Amino acid sequence: MANERYSGKYYEYALVEVAPDSDGFWTNEVIPRELLQEGYTKLYFSIREAYPSVSEVASVSSDVEVSLQFKCEGDSDWTDYVPLDGSTFTVGNRILIDDFARGLVWRAGVKSDGYVSGSVIFGFDW
Repeated sequence: MANERYSGKYYEYALVEVAPDSDGFWTNEVIPRELLQEGYTKLYFSIREAYPSVSEVASVSSDVEVSLQFKCEGDSDWTDYVPLDGSTFTVGNRILIDDFARGLVWRAGVKSDGYVSGSVIFGFDW
């Protein structure tokens, strides 16, 4: 088991199967403005699936907290995106990110304290 990143022409995903190090484990950065310039007008964030790690019983659900973060030009650090209702992201969430501001960058990941057990795949597609 390992944490992995998957990059393709239409996606940036990450798989977290084990506790990340102190920096967390993140997707590669996504720059919506560059996607817009390439003709893509929609950017989605989702937690696509979760499954127990191979050492766990199949009926055990994952306990992994995925964070969605953004950084604007000039920011020194990342900011957590929090839905207006204050909820957290769970498996099956899929949201449209419709912010293509210049200098804006997004990433998603699991912070160092966000992993308890199981596995989760999350990221962006366009």
